[in-house]
Amino acid sequence: MCNSYNSTVNYSNDRGFEIMGSGRSKKGSAFERVVCKQLSRWWTYGEREDVFWRSSASGARAKIRSKTGKKTFGQYGDVQATDPIGQPLIDWVTIEIKKGYSKNSFQDLVDAMPTQKPVFGQFIDQARTDHENAESEWWLLISKRDQREALVTMPLGLWKDLKEYQSINIKPRALITTYDLKIAIITFKDFLFYIEPEFFQHDR
Repeated sequence: MCNSYNSTVNYSNDRGFEIMGSGRSKKGSAFERVVCKQLSRWWTYGEREDVFWRSSASGARAKIRSKTGKKTFGQYGDVQATDPIGQPLIDWVTIEIKKGYSKNSFQDLVDAMPTQKPVFGQFIDQARTDHENAESEWWLLISKRDQREALVTMPLGLWKDLKEYQSINIKPRALITTYDLKIAIITFKDFLFYIEPEFFQHDR
């Protein structure tokens, strides 16, 4: 089974790829690199770790060009496909990655004061904006607080589509519905272990 990100031990699951610990990663860029390698192993069933990598300046170039109405292929969000075999995933989902922010969590979406914009909500807004600019089908937010498990936040519609496509024997850690948001949250290790890459390889 998959292990927690806080572990420094590498475990292998039945797909043959290792889920590596990242407890020593202190910067968001280091976490982005770990996530990209793990997504690559997941996508190729353990054969490769170089299919995905950090987008140019973590998507900053695409953001700047979007303000002037210009498109930037494959550079939205924090993850790009460095090999064409990974492009179907990027076409389906725009991925935002956040590390740290230990005082902020998805609970802030529920109990923040009406005049406040929770930091976690800002992360989702950024993922939504990049997804809209990329014209992808959905968005994903992969986040990890210090000394906590990494989480995958996704639109509730994507979670329902995944469950319709395959039998998923897990329940989300949280389902949150607010006046303008419906999301499902699972751990990143559960995403890698239970979600089949084939879902993102069929036609949109």
